[in-house]
Amino acid sequence: MRQGGHGMHAGREFSNCVDCHVEHQGEDYDLIYWPDGPGGFDHRTVGFEKTGKHTELDCRKCHFAKYVVDASSLKAKNKDLGRTYLGLDPACTSCHADVHGKSEAAVRTCTDCHDTNGWRPAPLFVHGKTSFPLDGKHQAVDCAKCHVPAGDSAAKQSSLVFASLPHGACTDCHLDPHAGTLGADCRQCHSTAGWLLIQGASFDHTKTRYPLEGRHAKVTCAGCHAQDRKKPKFDACSDCHGDAHGGTVVSRARLTLCEDCHTVDGFRPARFPLTRHAETAYPLTGAHQATPCNACHRPLGTGPHPRAADLTIDFASCTACHQDPHLGQTEKTTPQGCVSCHTEESWRTVTFDHGVTGFALDGRHAAADCLACHQRSGTELPFSGAARHCAGCHQDVHRDQFADKTTADGQAVACDRCHVTVDWLAEKFDHDRDSRFTLKGGHEKVVCTGCHRPLESGNDRLLHFKPLPTSCKDCHTNDPDPEGKSS
Repeated sequence: MRQGGHGMHAGREFSNCVDCHVEHQGEDYDLIYWPDGPGGFDHRTVGFEKTGKHTELDCRKCHFAKYVVDASSLKAKNKDLGRTYLGLDPACTSCHADVHGKSEAAVRTCTDCHDTNGWRPAPLFVHGKTSFPLDGKHQAVDCAKCHVPAGDSAAKQSSLVFASLPHGACTDCHLDPHAGTLGADCRQCHSTAGWLLIQGASFDHTKTRYPLEGRHAKVTCAGCHAQDRKKPKFDACSDCHGDAHGGTVVSRARLTLCEDCHTVDGFRPARFPLTRHAETAYPLTGAHQATPCNACHRPLGTGPHPRAADLTIDFASCTACHQDPHLGQTEKTTPQGCVSCHTEESWRTVTFDHGVTGFALDGRHAAADCLACHQRSGTELPFSGAARHCAGCHQDVHRDQFADKTTADGQAVACDRCHVTVDWLAEKFDHDRDSRFTLKGGHEKVVCTGCHRPLESGNDRLLHFKPLPTSCKDCHTNDPDPEGKSS
């Protein structure tokens, strides 16, 4: 070696052999002199610096016959392989088995990835310099998850395959849960950031058995494909959506299919036309046809869907939906309820026989508006207790001049003694019968106001009827025939 200029012996400081090799010290004496002992030898002088875990090894752990590269050459020189320090190769594989096989050795050396501090991890290895840089969740995957052992080796950790692994497609490592139905390139929808982080903008859902339409197109992928619902059902709306009506449609076979009333464009408004409502137990007629659905089908107010419409409303009677403005006053006179007087065309269209109340409407009363007598009090419209006498509705224009002429019950002035409901004129009044002063002779032609003058100046309507004098001189002050021509 010295002649070839290699190894420790080629160094100038080792040119004198006796500095290290001494003789005549006995048969068993080791011919090598170690000034600081074998452990203190500066290994750099032989071109192989001991670092890392190599510094902890005893010399004979490496300088061992097993690791001598060219044993036959040393034996030819009478070298004892058990005692010599010669014949080792500085390459890692001269002492350590190549766990990666020849395929990896052709690409790189051990020191490209490992150092002498330990076999794992491989601190000098940079995956980004390979043909498959790690990104996303691949960075957290253990090496052995991808670089699986070759064959069925018992020493699995020592037989990992690193070189020549197929990685052109995701399915080289991952199973295709879609069984090829969505194409071979997983990256059209997925990324290494996470399997559930779907790149929805690039995914064509029409390739599936459930194309996304309406508001479904705006739902996030995770909204349907949650962690525990990678393959959600979609045969019925209820597979994803809760029953917004709280089970009220279960007993109605025609309403159990959500799509019969709703569309994917929105839950509201419901697609339930009048023709469909006509098939229910309560067909809509009259003004009910123009009533908004939520005016009758109000929100449930409770449960998981408090805003959902209540489909179990009671419609046996009008008062199930409408407040009785008459406060039950008409129960005796309207045995059929509201429909005894009203129709569904309009609340104000009334067909009531007022004669059943004991106060038949005739004359001008028949044309009077109901509210003229039955005046509203807030939202209530009272009927019972309405006045039955003229004075209950009409002002006494005579100012109690006939207060002594009362009704049979003595509660009010009996206006009907003289007047009728056709007009205000006293058509029933007979001056000869009903007064103390009969009209005979010339009195029959005298106008009423000739005797019955206004009570107050300027008030032509309030006439003075009683009491009036009945003697002639009370009205006549002059002799009607002063010259006696009438005799």
